[in-house]
Amino acid sequence: MKTQYSKKKILKLAGVTALTLVLGIGAASAFASSDSGKTTQEKIQSLLDKLKVASEHEQEAGQLVDTPHGKVFTGESAEKMKKLHDETQAQVDALIARPENERQKAVDEIKKFSGKEDLAVNYKRTSKSVYNTSVPEEVYTTNFDQYEVDARNNKIIQFGPRPLSVGEKSKSFDTTDRYSKSELETMARAFVAKNAPEVKLDNLTANFGDKEGVNYFFRWEDITRENEDMHPFIQVGFSRGGDLLSYTDSLGL
Repeated sequence: MKTQYSKKKILKLAGVTALTLVLGIGAASAFASSDSGKTTQEKIQSLLDKLKVASEHEQEAGQLVDTPHGKVFTGESAEKMKKLHDETQAQVDALIARPENERQKAVDEIKKFSGKEDLAVNYKRTSKSVYNTSVPEEVYTTNFDQYEVDARNNKIIQFGPRPLSVGEKSKSFDTTDRYSKSELETMARAFVAKNAPEVKLDNLTANFGDKEGVNYFFRWEDITRENEDMHPFIQVGFSRGGDLLSYTDSLGL
């Protein structure tokens, strides 16, 4: 899949997260005309222009309040712009996302990673990896978790708790004092061997940490190179009770 991605920040709205859309424009399709005579890029730009006009109009006639960070939408204006923001993001994603049958391969990898063949996996959006912005990634959610998958090869880049809605309970973890740091490191090494067997941990530099002796994070870095101002790494997080907290693998990006 030879797809190049570029990022366009549209506008900032308080009460509404800044709309950051990742525009997927393939080398072959970027200038190909659609049935309506518009290229994919032109369609996306049209959607963004409409959102910008709506925002400017709402700034003139809508409900705003002053904050230390400037004027922000509030009340009905905030709800209206949030809805428009979400609709625009969904429309853009429909233009840049892989076909559903191709995304099924990523869903299969997520089920394999979780060990649950009946896991309900929901596609959320196409974005780009913060660990290498030239790499397209897809975001999926399950009941409590979020997965970021490399759209080029369906490998899992990152796993962890998904963002919660207001009032939603967070995922709980076993924090009983069951395993020592050494035992958890052994578990982390075994986890890497299972999920990323091509990674040779002894050729990387260890950089371990913990949070108050309750949650432990085992990270191995490739200090010979950098992407996005950081060393590529693989990291596994476990609670001292043995629950998997998170997983990240940016070595292949």
